[in-house]
Amino acid sequence: MFPNLRHLGIKPERYFRFVFLPLSVLALIFVIVALLLLQSLMELIGLFALVLYAVPGLIFAVALLYPKIIEGRMRNEIDNNIHFYITHMGTLATSEIDRMEMMRIISQRKEYKTLAEETRKIYLLMDKWNRNLAQACRFIARRTPSNIFSDFLDRMAHELDSGEDFKEFIRREQKVVMDDFTNHYSGKLYSIDVFKELYVSIVLSLAFFAAFAIIMPFLTGINVTHMMYLIMLFFILTEAGVITYLKGVAPRDPVWQTSGELTSADAKLFRWTNIGIAATLVTFTVVGFFNYILHLIDIPFPFILAISVTPLLLPGLKAKKEESEIRNKDRNAPSFIMSLGASASARGGNILESLKYLTAHDFGRLTEDVRALYKRLNTRINKARAWQKFSIGTNSNLIYRFMDMFTEAITIGSDPKDAATIVANNFNLLNSLRTKRNQAASSFVGISYGVIIGIAFSLYISFGVVESMSNLYASLGAAQKYIGDILHVVPPEDLSFIDMLVFIVLLIHSAVSSFAIKIMDGGRYIAGLPHFVGMVWLAAVAGFISKKLITDLLVISPMQ
Repeated sequence: MFPNLRHLGIKPERYFRFVFLPLSVLALIFVIVALLLLQSLMELIGLFALVLYAVPGLIFAVALLYPKIIEGRMRNEIDNNIHFYITHMGTLATSEIDRMEMMRIISQRKEYKTLAEETRKIYLLMDKWNRNLAQACRFIARRTPSNIFSDFLDRMAHELDSGEDFKEFIRREQKVVMDDFTNHYSGKLYSIDVFKELYVSIVLSLAFFAAFAIIMPFLTGINVTHMMYLIMLFFILTEAGVITYLKGVAPRDPVWQTSGELTSADAKLFRWTNIGIAATLVTFTVVGFFNYILHLIDIPFPFILAISVTPLLLPGLKAKKEESEIRNKDRNAPSFIMSLGASASARGGNILESLKYLTAHDFGRLTEDVRALYKRLNTRINKARAWQKFSIGTNSNLIYRFMDMFTEAITIGSDPKDAATIVANNFNLLNSLRTKRNQAASSFVGISYGVIIGIAFSLYISFGVVESMSNLYASLGAAQKYIGDILHVVPPEDLSFIDMLVFIVLLIHSAVSSFAIKIMDGGRYIAGLPHFVGMVWLAAVAGFISKKLITDLLVISPMQ
């Protein structure tokens, strides 16, 4: 684990001093404190106190495995960007650019993250240490954490030593590396399928535990407040773990452009989001005022929250519509790039004339962007900025990244058709992989709605049993000493508190599920708001029906 620490950017002495030692001491302190407070914790939360002893073990594991965690992060960054990297190298190789200059250009691309740093090391080995490209590639191949990148560097070093044409090698490597990336991407999608099965099992098991915990105060007399807080804690920790795991296994392939520059669509979504949040707060305040202060209406708390979050549909639907347009542009972009490259090559590299010809063609949602690009280029003010405005204005990350490579290649003298062929082929492959990803995300939507119904029914049925039985025994008028040793009546104010916290748990779960859906499909979280609102309403209705059914079933007629 330790020989490659320096290659990972970690100094061994700093690791021991600032990571391993502090976390180990923290784990030891946690164990000592837990031992001193064991009796108090057992009285407060029972056997659940033993779960806390897993925390110091987790802290120590993080301290010990920190280099492996960093190595895994670097491996993911390389594997998630290797398709852009090989495409960029392929477009540059179609020109007569020097190999060292190619490495310098790629190493300056911050969007490649760890790949840019690894390429910078190759460039420095060539520039400062007078190593040839083959030697530099072998040196980095033995140290890089990514198997895909390591194999590529080994193949490149071997072909360079054998004297093969570099341009032909890079063209052939497009398929090899993209096949490796496809396997990597497919593996991520398989992990998502496994996650969906684990998600259902974990969440429904947690719902069963929560349902039992709701009944426990009625059976044992345990403080209901402590039990509800414990339920919320377990739900929050579980949901946080679910999101963390999903972010680790899902492909890093965002739908929206990542330039950092705000577009008109971003500005509109920002305005709609502010309107939605303001409307939510106003609705909650008004409905709560009429319900709890003036008592003009009588709406259950779950429906108050459901009504309040409904305005969030406005920004959510706007974002969802924009994402649909982005995906339409992505489907049409490869044909546009291929047509532009072929036309420009036939016209001796005249991009402007080729673009003028293409403005009459239909490229779906991309058509207006193409026409706007032609108008900007025709002004002949700033061609580079015109291309940049086009790629960013589409809001598509794939168009933004691939068009940047294409324009850079033709600027340095590449044949437009050769560069367009490489970009379009890899673009089409990404679109096919995204289609599979969208299918996986769509199936998870149905699972999420089914799970929220299951949780709502289980929690509210348990709550309905406690509420009905508590009201029944409280209405008998019998002395507490006759029933207190068997069953414990839950006060009405505690029942209201349980009702409120149960729905807050469902609200949190709805938010997490909507986040999970967008992590799966690569979109923005704001586009998941319609699912959030839908699940909140579904939870409110399912909870109301559950309480109504169990209350009617447990009605006991008085004896005549």
